[in-house]
Amino acid sequence: MAELVADQARKLGLAAEIDHIANPRIEMEQHYFNPVHTKLLDLGLKPHFLSDELVGSMLEIILKYKHRIKNEIVLPKVKWNSTDQEMEALKLMWAGA
Repeated sequence: MAELVADQARKLGLAAEIDHIANPRIEMEQHYFNPVHTKLLDLGLKPHFLSDELVGSMLEIILKYKHRIKNEIVLPKVKWNSTDQEMEALKLMWAGA
């Protein structure tokens, strides 16, 4: 997904880099549980997968409204094992305080 977005961003002249960030979750990366849900497919859903054109058009809309993006809250700041004090600081930041 990241590669698809980065490729389309580059086509629009944006300097796109993929940054690998630490996983904030506390459970294992690899897990035995693999749920499969096919009810919608059984009902006839025909999935529409992300295409270059769709991602490119989404990026164009994002660029149109880029002045509304709050850069300070884009990257995840959640820590699943954080302290109450850290959580309160995050709540204040998200509230715009």
